[in-house]
Amino acid sequence: MNAARIGVLVLAVVAAGLAALLARGLVSSGDNQPPAKVVEASTAQVLVASTNIARGDRLTSNSLRWQRWPQEAVGPDFVTEAAKPGAMAEMTGDMARSAIMNGEPITMAKIVNSKSGGFLSSLIEPGKRAVAISVSPETSAGGFILPNDRVDVIHTLHLTQDGPNGPQQITQGEVLLRNIRVLAIDQRIEGDGGEKVALGKTATLELTEAQAERLTVAQAEGPLTLSLRGLQDVQANPDDEKVPEVAEPSSVSVLRYGSQSTVRVR
Repeated sequence: MNAARIGVLVLAVVAAGLAALLARGLVSSGDNQPPAKVVEASTAQVLVASTNIARGDRLTSNSLRWQRWPQEAVGPDFVTEAAKPGAMAEMTGDMARSAIMNGEPITMAKIVNSKSGGFLSSLIEPGKRAVAISVSPETSAGGFILPNDRVDVIHTLHLTQDGPNGPQQITQGEVLLRNIRVLAIDQRIEGDGGEKVALGKTATLELTEAQAERLTVAQAEGPLTLSLRGLQDVQANPDDEKVPEVAEPSSVSVLRYGSQSTVRVR
């Protein structure tokens, strides 16, 4: 073997050794690196629903729980343990103004304080009134009308008019109000789970002031019937709140063949 080949062999051995030392150094330096620090995000204990709460349900200790919540995601109206440590006990017995889903934070906007009362008034839209009318299965779509449904109110009048054989009774019906929201059936403001029929004696309607006045007068004049509207036919219409103009009823005395009778006309 000549000197050139021996020189090349020696250089290859030296290079391999250096590569092995360099690789060992890289591996050892990687193993000696300190572990990365894990920084936990700041959290707060937030009061949430532990079950689905329907509108009108009263809060109980079983329907509320504290849950860790990212501090940066805590809203200004959330109930936190730091601000109100006794909130769970204080809210027991309060009523849900609207439905709250399981795991959803409790906010004061969705709760009605049981000590303050006025639950139904909190459900009424600004400028509206709640008026109750008498109903039966025959006048409430067979009892299929439930809270939050929309109805038309039909007014039935029994009138007396002069006929060829003397005074005779006639029946006249008219749509008094349209697209009216039902607030409650009896004292229920929310249908029970799976409830299909509500057989109640009173229906509470949400009306404008003018509608309330007209309905009160109409109820004294004749029976009222609620006509249920379909889900696809409940969009708000400015004309729905208009109160039909109805002439004041008057009475006329009629003398026929020596017999006097009173005829009610409109």
